[in-house]
Amino acid sequence: MPKSNKTQIIEQVKSQLSEISVSALTQKITQLLRESLGEVRVIGEISGYKPAASGHRYFTLKDQESQIDCVLWGRKKLTFMPSDGMQVIVTGKLTVYAPRGKYQIDCQSLIPAGQGELYLAFERLKQELLEKGYFDQKRPIPTLPLHIGIVTSATGAAIQDMLSTLKRRAPHCQIYLYPASVQGEYAAQEIASGIAKLNEVLTEFDNAVLIVGRGGGSLEDLWAFNTLPVAEAIYNSEIPIISAVGHETDFTIADFVADVRVATPTAAAEFVTQNDKYSLLGYLDSIEEKLTDSIQSVLESYSQKVSQLENSYGFQKVSDRLHNYSQRIDEAEISLNRLILRNLSTAKTKLDGIEAHTKSLHPLSPLSRGFALLQHNSQILSSAESLNSYTEIEIIRKAEIAHATIQTVKPN
Repeated sequence: MPKSNKTQIIEQVKSQLSEISVSALTQKITQLLRESLGEVRVIGEISGYKPAASGHRYFTLKDQESQIDCVLWGRKKLTFMPSDGMQVIVTGKLTVYAPRGKYQIDCQSLIPAGQGELYLAFERLKQELLEKGYFDQKRPIPTLPLHIGIVTSATGAAIQDMLSTLKRRAPHCQIYLYPASVQGEYAAQEIASGIAKLNEVLTEFDNAVLIVGRGGGSLEDLWAFNTLPVAEAIYNSEIPIISAVGHETDFTIADFVADVRVATPTAAAEFVTQNDKYSLLGYLDSIEEKLTDSIQSVLESYSQKVSQLENSYGFQKVSDRLHNYSQRIDEAEISLNRLILRNLSTAKTKLDGIEAHTKSLHPLSPLSRGFALLQHNSQILSSAESLNSYTEIEIIRKAEIAHATIQTVKPN
């Protein structure tokens, strides 16, 4: 603030001392403090820390010689749990609490001392990702996940707790573990690689979910989960991700980018198995009951429709026509049978006539009328042949054969 402006404000205060109210004076002091000092960054020890029911937090910041009251409003989120005796760095603006006439720091941020640079880096990355919209995308977690990927240390207590919980609550699930370092120089890259690799394996399943996390620790221990590579891997994942880093009071960038944040790795295993094997069996039973009722209802509905159709005029008309056609078929069958019998009788009569005529044409037919045949050496003698050439002949009648000797032959 330019020196002339400060002097002007001081002169105004002096010139109005005989007339100004306490409230107005307090306002001017507040204005003077804010404009002259701006934002302050103060290090000290917390004393008398009192969180109010409203969510606001009140405490005193002190050193060996002095102290100052501080207030951190409920809308300001903390990444740790403050306590008396803790060395912290407060960033905020000086103001005056008018009802008591005491100046205090209106805190914008509160970080543990000694970790200030890490917290500043955390806040910078958090603000950068917030502006890019990394915290806005939230994919739904499957209700009944059957394929669960886990990115964490293969030797820590966290994985043992998760596997134990998953085996007990959801033995039907398939578990995919990608072992990764969760702290150290290469931890961030290994975690990001694990997320990408499990995406390649699990993308084909609609009911897959990933758990990324580790047990509690200091800010340095959890730092891999506050890095850009991990944040980008979570943001670019096609599979929903649950962040389970540290304890209830530990917050990381991964928590903000992930689709769901839970307090601990064990809580993550419990979260994805909210519908455990017993719930699943109960769910299937209810589905079966609903399906049975639905099918029964549909069948009854169609049964009623069929009954209505059977009794409808249109259906009855079809039925009557079918009956008429059936009766006409019966009548046609009777007529056809009569016609066939008549034709058979006529044909039989014709056949009998043909048979009689055929029999009459048979060479032996005249024998039945008393005629006889003459033959010699099994050869029939025609009427044109003279008997003068034969001395013996055979006379064939219908019932007998006679052998005759020719004595004389006279012309007829």
